[in-house]
Order: sequence, then C-alpha cells, then structure tokens
Amino acid sequence: MRGFAAALVLFGVALTVSSAVALSAQERHGRALASRLCASCHAIGPRGDSPHVGAPRFRQLDRRLDLDSFVDRLREGLSSGHPDMPTFRFTREDANALVSYLRAIAAP
Repeated sequence: MRGFAAALVLFGVALTVSSAVALSAQERHGRALASRLCASCHAIGPRGDSPHVGAPRFRQLDRRLDLDSFVDRLREGLSSGHPDMPTFRFTREDANALVSYLRAIAAP
C-alpha cells in the first residue's frame, strides 16, 4: 500500500511540474524568438542569471515595465540607452508571442 501511495504522490508532482512548464504554441514562438535574439545577453528562462552583467532577466521584466505597452514598443522599434543593445522591430505576431512568453515565465 505504501508503494501505491508513493506512486500517487509522484504522479501528482509530475502533473504539477508538467503543467507549470507547458507552453502554448504562441509562448513557444516567443521563447524561440528570445532564444535567437536575446539569450546572448539576457536570462530568458525561469531560472539563471543574464550572461551580460546588467541585462535584466526576462522573468522579471514585468516588474520593470508594463508588458501591455511593451508590445507596442517592440513593434515600433525597441532600443535602449545601452550601447550593446541592438534595435529590434517586431511584427505584431512576434511582439505578442514574446510578451506571452514573458508573462508565462514571470517570477511570482
């Protein structure tokens, strides 16, 4: 009986973990964009530090800026005052995908 109870607990933990990391197609698209365009400087996942000192972690961007207006900034041409930060201009679909991903990984 103990083995069955332990298996049930492990099954519940596995379900919780898999649902916590499951991303929608749009969020996966946003993660792919972040990986390709941003990961060399920013921590783009739910854990870890940014490779570039001072580059904000993506999971904490919602604390620094309004993600609703960030979609517009991405579409208009995102740039910052930092000399190493390139200027990016996203399509509506890509901007929405990246922001959806940012919301999915936002730290509690």
